[in-house]
Amino acid sequence: MFIEKLMIERVRNISKLEIRPHQRCNIIVGDNGSGKSSILEAIHFLGFGRTFRKSKISEVIQFEQKDLVVFSSSQNAGADKVQKNFGIKKSKSGDNEIRIGGVKAKRLSQLSSQFPIISFTPDSIDLIEAGPSIRRKFIDWLVFHVKQSELVAQTYRDFDKVLEQRNHALRLGDRKQIHAWTSQFIELNLQIQSYRAEIIGLLNHEFQNSYIQVESSKFNFNPELIYKLGWNSELELKDILARNLETEIKRKTTCFGVHRDDLILELNSVSVKNILSRGECKRYVLAMLLAAENVISKNTDKNCIWLLDDIAAELDFESIKNAFSICNNVGNQMFFTCIEKDLELIKQVTNFGYSVFHVKHGELLN
Repeated sequence: MFIEKLMIERVRNISKLEIRPHQRCNIIVGDNGSGKSSILEAIHFLGFGRTFRKSKISEVIQFEQKDLVVFSSSQNAGADKVQKNFGIKKSKSGDNEIRIGGVKAKRLSQLSSQFPIISFTPDSIDLIEAGPSIRRKFIDWLVFHVKQSELVAQTYRDFDKVLEQRNHALRLGDRKQIHAWTSQFIELNLQIQSYRAEIIGLLNHEFQNSYIQVESSKFNFNPELIYKLGWNSELELKDILARNLETEIKRKTTCFGVHRDDLILELNSVSVKNILSRGECKRYVLAMLLAAENVISKNTDKNCIWLLDDIAAELDFESIKNAFSICNNVGNQMFFTCIEKDLELIKQVTNFGYSVFHVKHGELLN
C-alpha cells in the first residue's frame, strides 16, 4: 500500500495539513517542535490506531480540541493498482471512528491490516531495554500481518477474554470456575504458541542476513532471537497449572501462559543487553525491523511503510546508507524526519526518487 494523499487535522500543533507523498522516499525537514514528527505520528495512527510515542491520546489531540482525524488516499502495491480511501477519527475518550472506502468499519484491525507500518524512532530501543510485553507485541504484530486471518485475530481476542475470566475466578477462589476456564485457556495458549513459534522461525531466518548488512563488519556475528515460553517448556502446561493452582489462587492471577512469553535477543549466545553499546543496540533493533519487513514482503502481497524519526541522530552514516540500500531493494514507501543540517546527509544516501517537505509551526512551507 502506498499513500498518495495524506490529510491530517488536529494532531498536536498541526491544525490542518495535506501532503501528496512521493511513492518511494519522503524527507520531512524542520526544527525541533516544528511538527515534522507529528506527521509520522499521524501515519502511525493508520497502522496502529495510536501514536508511537509514550503519550496519552489527550496529549496528541490539539489543545482545546475534542478529536483528531487522519485520512489517506492510498493505492494497492499489487498489479491491480486499486485505490482506496482510509480514515480514522480518534477522540479524547479513546473512541475510534474508522472508514474504509467511505464505509464505516467495525474494528480497528480492518484498517490496521491494510497498513503494515514499521517505525524506527528514539523509543525503538525499548525492544531491547523494556520488558517482555513490547517484544510480545512486536511478534504478534508480525503474526497479524503474515497470517492475514480473522480466525487468528479472533484467537487472540478469545485468549484475552478467557485470561480475564480465569483471573477473576482466581481472585474469587472459585475452583469450579477456575477449572472451567482452564481448559479453554490451555487450548488457546497452544494455538498462540504455534503462531509465535512459526513467525519467530521466519524472522530468525531473515535476521541473520539483515544484521550483517546493517553492521557491515568484517567480524563473524551470530545474532539470534530465541522464543522463551511463559512456562517450563519441558512440561505440559496443563500439568504446570494443576501443580501451581494453590499458588495462583494465593496470588490471584494466572502465573503461566503465553501472556508471560518473551523473545530473548542474543549475539553470539550472549544477551545483547550485556554486551552492546547503545548505538549497537539501535543497529540491532533496525536489523530486527528490516528482517520483519522481509518476512512480510516474502509471505504476503503487502508493502510496508517505513517511518524513521530523526534517523540522522539515531544512526551513523554507514548504518543509514546500509538501511537505505536494503529498503531500496524491496521498494517500500518511506517517511524520514530530520533537521535542516542533516538534509544533505539524507540526500546523499537516497539513491532513488524523493520529495522534500519543509515544516514550520505545524504548516508546510512548500
